[in-house]
Amino acid sequence: MGAVMALPTAAGGTHHILPAQAFELGPTTVAGGIPGFNVLNNVWYRDRTFFYLENEDAGEPVLSPDHLLTYSGSGSGTKGFERIQWEQSAATQHRRAEERSLGTKDTTILHGTTLFFNDGYDNKWSGYKWLYHMVAEALLGSLAVLSSVEPLPNDFALRAAAGDWASSTDRLAGGESEGLPDRLIVAWDQLWDARYGLPRTVAESVFGDDNLIEPDEWRDMSGDGWVYFERILLLDRSVSHRFNPLSQQWLKMALDAYQLAPSPDFFTPLRRALLSFYNIPSLTRPSPGMSVNFKRPKIVYVERQSTKRRFEAQVHEDLVKRLERLEKMGEAKVGLAVLEGMEKREQFKLFADADIILGIHGNGLTHELWMPSGGIMIEILPPGDFHYDYAPVSIALGHEHLIWQNDRLFPRDMWLPQNTGNGSLIHDGSSIPLDVDSLITMVEALVKSMTFSYH
Repeated sequence: MGAVMALPTAAGGTHHILPAQAFELGPTTVAGGIPGFNVLNNVWYRDRTFFYLENEDAGEPVLSPDHLLTYSGSGSGTKGFERIQWEQSAATQHRRAEERSLGTKDTTILHGTTLFFNDGYDNKWSGYKWLYHMVAEALLGSLAVLSSVEPLPNDFALRAAAGDWASSTDRLAGGESEGLPDRLIVAWDQLWDARYGLPRTVAESVFGDDNLIEPDEWRDMSGDGWVYFERILLLDRSVSHRFNPLSQQWLKMALDAYQLAPSPDFFTPLRRALLSFYNIPSLTRPSPGMSVNFKRPKIVYVERQSTKRRFEAQVHEDLVKRLERLEKMGEAKVGLAVLEGMEKREQFKLFADADIILGIHGNGLTHELWMPSGGIMIEILPPGDFHYDYAPVSIALGHEHLIWQNDRLFPRDMWLPQNTGNGSLIHDGSSIPLDVDSLITMVEALVKSMTFSYH
């Protein structure tokens, strides 16, 4: 069993017994990130509390606990984030020989990078059960942030051996997946996969069962012992909304995070991992705005006619006929996505080689995640209504995003003034107006622009 160190409290007493590994692994450092998406190295956890081992001599930025997480005073959720003077703790290291007999319960060592999703405690809304909020916001934003920080050095095993502390009673966990975090902890939300199961499907295909840690598993893993994070990204929706300017302006949690990604390529490893899990080819577009296969562009129409957010029956019928005519004329391939009746693999496969996605504003448009970067999204909304949900996701992924309202494009310079506009129009159950002729005229022009030819 490794040696232990007493953690000093502000009053100079003892609050917890910290394993001596904390001295060998060093103080906590800030790797990067923004509020709600902070990335830290060398963090310890016990009894629903994170411990930040501060080194004043290093000149590290000091993060306010309020910029890190939202805290809970109940029996669920993170209780706090305590800052400890690392030098003061490390000064007790000379007592290691005498203290070996004290020991601690098992220490779980989580090497690599861990995503820690802090929302959903006390049954509060997290959005994790929705593909959009879980994957297009939380996961996409996390990957964007991680793509902006220096990668971890591959010397964890060497440091562990040099410190001679990874004893048989300690547990090491983690794996390697190039370009992706090592694990995801959904710490508190028991209902995170309650809708259709798509968030779970994505998480399991990317992280695997062993590295997807859910609330009950997290409770068992943390238990009464210590958990060490080599690197952790702390995701907290409320913190992002409180402190990030774009999140406040547009009412979306991950906008500031998307801005940190150096290019849309940051999402490629996750897209590739999911498609590989289902034995679906992962394609690359020859250049933005071109069809994937150099020939006929593929259009996917996301149909919502079985929901309250739909077209009049005749409008829908006319739209489908006009799209099918494009296919019969050899100008495009057309896929009809009735997602409610499709197996998950079918859904992913349908979008994996798409060039143009069109449909009424709704969660089904989140499948633009699987379209190769550089495609086109056409989001249909009623006039006078606008929601900045899928447009920023398109931008982060390298897609062109067009907003269509009845018979015309909705200009970008009106997006911010009209954001959330008359939101009842999309939610009140009334039919979505659409001039099919005007829309198809634009689609035909886009199809021609995407076709590659040397002639």
